[in-house]
This record gives sequence, C-alpha cells and structure tokens, in this order.
Amino acid sequence: MSVPWLSLIVFLPALGALGLSLLPGEVNYRFARVWALVFASLTALASGWLALRFDYASGVPQFEEQLTWLPQLGISYSVSVDGLSLPLVLLTGVLVVLSIFTSWQLNQRARLYYTLVLVLTTGVMGAFLAKDVLLFFLMYELELIPLYFLISIWGGKRREYAGTKFLLYTFASGICLLIAFLATYFVSGTGSFDVQALADPQSPYPLAFQVFALGLITLGFGIKMPIVPLHTWLPDAHVEAPTAVSVLLAGVLLKLGTYGIVRFGLGLFPEAAVQFAWLLSVLAAVNVIYASFAAFAQTDIKKMIAYSSIAHMGYVLLGIASLNQIGLDGAMFQMVSHGLISGLMFMLVGIIYEKAGTRELPKLGGLFGTLPLVCGFFVAAAMANSGLPGMSGFVAEFLVFRGGFEPFPVATVLCIFGVVLTAIYLLEMIRKAFFGKLPAALQQMPRVGLAELAPSAVLLFLILGVGLLPNLLTGIVDPSVATLVNQLDTETVARLKQ
Repeated sequence: MSVPWLSLIVFLPALGALGLSLLPGEVNYRFARVWALVFASLTALASGWLALRFDYASGVPQFEEQLTWLPQLGISYSVSVDGLSLPLVLLTGVLVVLSIFTSWQLNQRARLYYTLVLVLTTGVMGAFLAKDVLLFFLMYELELIPLYFLISIWGGKRREYAGTKFLLYTFASGICLLIAFLATYFVSGTGSFDVQALADPQSPYPLAFQVFALGLITLGFGIKMPIVPLHTWLPDAHVEAPTAVSVLLAGVLLKLGTYGIVRFGLGLFPEAAVQFAWLLSVLAAVNVIYASFAAFAQTDIKKMIAYSSIAHMGYVLLGIASLNQIGLDGAMFQMVSHGLISGLMFMLVGIIYEKAGTRELPKLGGLFGTLPLVCGFFVAAAMANSGLPGMSGFVAEFLVFRGGFEPFPVATVLCIFGVVLTAIYLLEMIRKAFFGKLPAALQQMPRVGLAELAPSAVLLFLILGVGLLPNLLTGIVDPSVATLVNQLDTETVARLKQ
C-alpha cells in the first residue's frame, strides 16, 4: 500500500492543531511550541521526501490522489504536485519550521497561537497541492481565518484595524475567485471542477468569457499578491503582525496570489492571457516603481521592508506577463527567492525591535557596535534583495528581465530601475540604523544570542545555495513551465486559425 504523501503533507499540521487544541487542562507554552515544532518538522520532512521521489524530467502532475466527494456536482478531493507547486511546498515547509523557532519565547496563549499556525499551514499546503479548483478555493479561504486571529490577538497597537482590513480585502479576493471558478465550471460543460478538465472544455471558451474570467482571477489574486492599488492592507498587516507571522505572510501567503495567476489564469485562459499580457507588464512596472518610492518615505524599518516586498512581487508579475520560458522560470524563481529574502529581513527587523524597543530610524543609530552580527546579516539580506550576483535575488531578477525585455522593453527597463532604487533605500536604512552615534536610550541594550540568529542563518544559507546553484530550482520548474508555454502557444495559434 503506497503512502498518500500529499495528503500527509496537507493534513499532518491539521492533525497537530487538533491534538494540541484537545489536550486536557492547561498546556505549558514550552510544550505547545515543541508540539508544533514536531508536526511542522514532520511536514517539512515529508515535503523533502516528496522532492527526493519527484521525477524532474516530467512536466505533468505527479503523485495524484483523488477521492470522490460530491459526484453529482463533479467535486472531488483531488491533489497533485508538479514543478510549479513543489518549490512552494518546500518553501512553506521550511518557513513554518523557522517561524516557530522565531516565536520560541512567546508565552501568551501559546496553545491557541501554535494551533492557528498549524491550521494556516494546512490551508497553504492544501492550496498549493489542490487539483480541484473548489478544493483550492476552500483551502485558500481556510488560511484567512487563522491569519486574521494571529494578527488581531498577537499584533501591535493597531492590530484589530490591521486584522480587519486584511479580512475584508481577502474576503473580496475570495468572492472574485469564487465567481470566476463557478462561471468557468458552468461554461466549460465538463461537469467537473478538476483543473485539467476545465482547461480542456467541450468547446473553446469564447474570448469575451476568457477576458471576464481572467479579469476576475487577476483581481482576486492581485489583492493577495498584492498589485497596486490593491496593496494598502499589506503594510498595515506587516507592521502590526508579530515577526513570525510577517515571515509567513511575506514568504508564503503572498505566493498564493502569484501562483494562482500562473496556475488558473494562464492555465485556463491562454488566449486572454496573450491578449492582455501588456496590461500585466504595466501593472508590474507600477508595482515596482510606486512601492520603491513609497519605501523611501518610511521611517519604520518594518514598513519599509513591507513596501519593498510589494515592489519585488512586481518582478514576479513581469515574468508572468512575458509568457515565455525564461520569464516564467524567473517568476517562479523570484517567488522562492522573495520568500527566503523577505523572511530573513523580517526576522532581523524582529530582533532589532526586541532588543531596541523601536523600529523607527530617527530613534536608532550605531547598532553596529552592539549588534554586529545582526548588521552583517542585514547587509547580506539587503545585497540579496538588491540582486547581488551569487545570491538568489540576482538569478531571479536576471531571468525575469531577460524574459521580459523582448516583449515589454519599457516595462522591463522601469523594473530594472527599481533594482537601483532598492539598493539606495536599503543602504540608506542600514546607514541610519547601524552606523553613527548610538542613542543614549540604547546604551544598555541586550545582546543577541547565537540561537536567536539561527533561523536567519538557515535562510541566508539557502539564499546563497540557490544563488550559486540555480539549477537546483530551475531544474524543478523547467519541465512544467515548458508544458505551460506550449499550451499557451498551441491553443492561441489554434484560436487564431479559426
């Protein structure tokens, strides 16, 4: 009997959450965090085992598992993994484990906190592995609930405002996606919510319908990415969220938006994607330039990193808009790279806030003398974020720019200018925070232990590893991206001949 590896990855965290929530009596926070770490680690190990058994030469879904759910409506529990989803599953597994280490000292309502983190993990893993669009939607909505409570209970002073804003925006995102998925189900005539069935309808989707559905999908996932001007919930959520939640929010949850556009936007409506790729390229350039200039205006380091995160999601959008092998490879690479780099930067900001009691640049200065390792890690993270060769950011951005330049030269040049802006505002932030005179209020600042920097060291190692050995990642995504590009070319040419 074969092991259902995908279901194991999806439901192990849920099992851990259920067990933790049902334990009788008071649960010590030390026990709660170890419990959560065990289940998160088992999930990450199962993801790693999946990667070892994965056929990297194949561009089709693998390890498919299917269970009839509501046959009258064509709904089934159907999961699979391919080169588009595997890197994001691995990224999620690593970041959840590291986020638990980042929360190691949390003792306020720890049982509830770690239960919500595990439920969130199930929602994200289920969304990345779902082969049925309705199952994807349910998992996509599932992650909304724990993240709302994680921000609203353990966040900063304006946590309720930030949590409610996140809830409303994500709810609007879900409505757009549900309408698009239901409309596609009825128009396809297949009687199934399976992604592959919807991609091969009884008769080709009319162009007008493709435009309608792709517009809703882009709007829904654009809120999640987020695309400017649908971005305003993200800086508030990051500023108020605890450090570990910011790591998961930037590192994993934003990728549901970009992954969704690739999987469902390009995969189901290739002709409309070709017709309106130019619009995606414009939105990408706006994201990069606007968010980069907005980052300049911030005095809160965490808010600056939040806007930087928005800008870097613009690079993913440019890679998607290119609709070619190199650009889409770059988009997938940037998803993983951004998850690692943004996770590292938010971890380091969390350490600064914990030790200094502030993230405001006017109140900081001279931290290099008291936090030299944090400064060194931050410089490395800034260089990775700015595309320094040898790090993952360079490979991702090079692929995106190489793929985007031929179809959209103006948008690509604007995005390249965004890299320059990124280097300027991050170096200026480092100068203000780590150099100069140490304020009197920070003279007795606690030192940073090596254990506190261990999660950051893991992420920096992965950033360097993927940057120096990019084939580790491109080798996974290449076949699936090639399959998607062939589908775009074949179906578009067939439509044009009609």
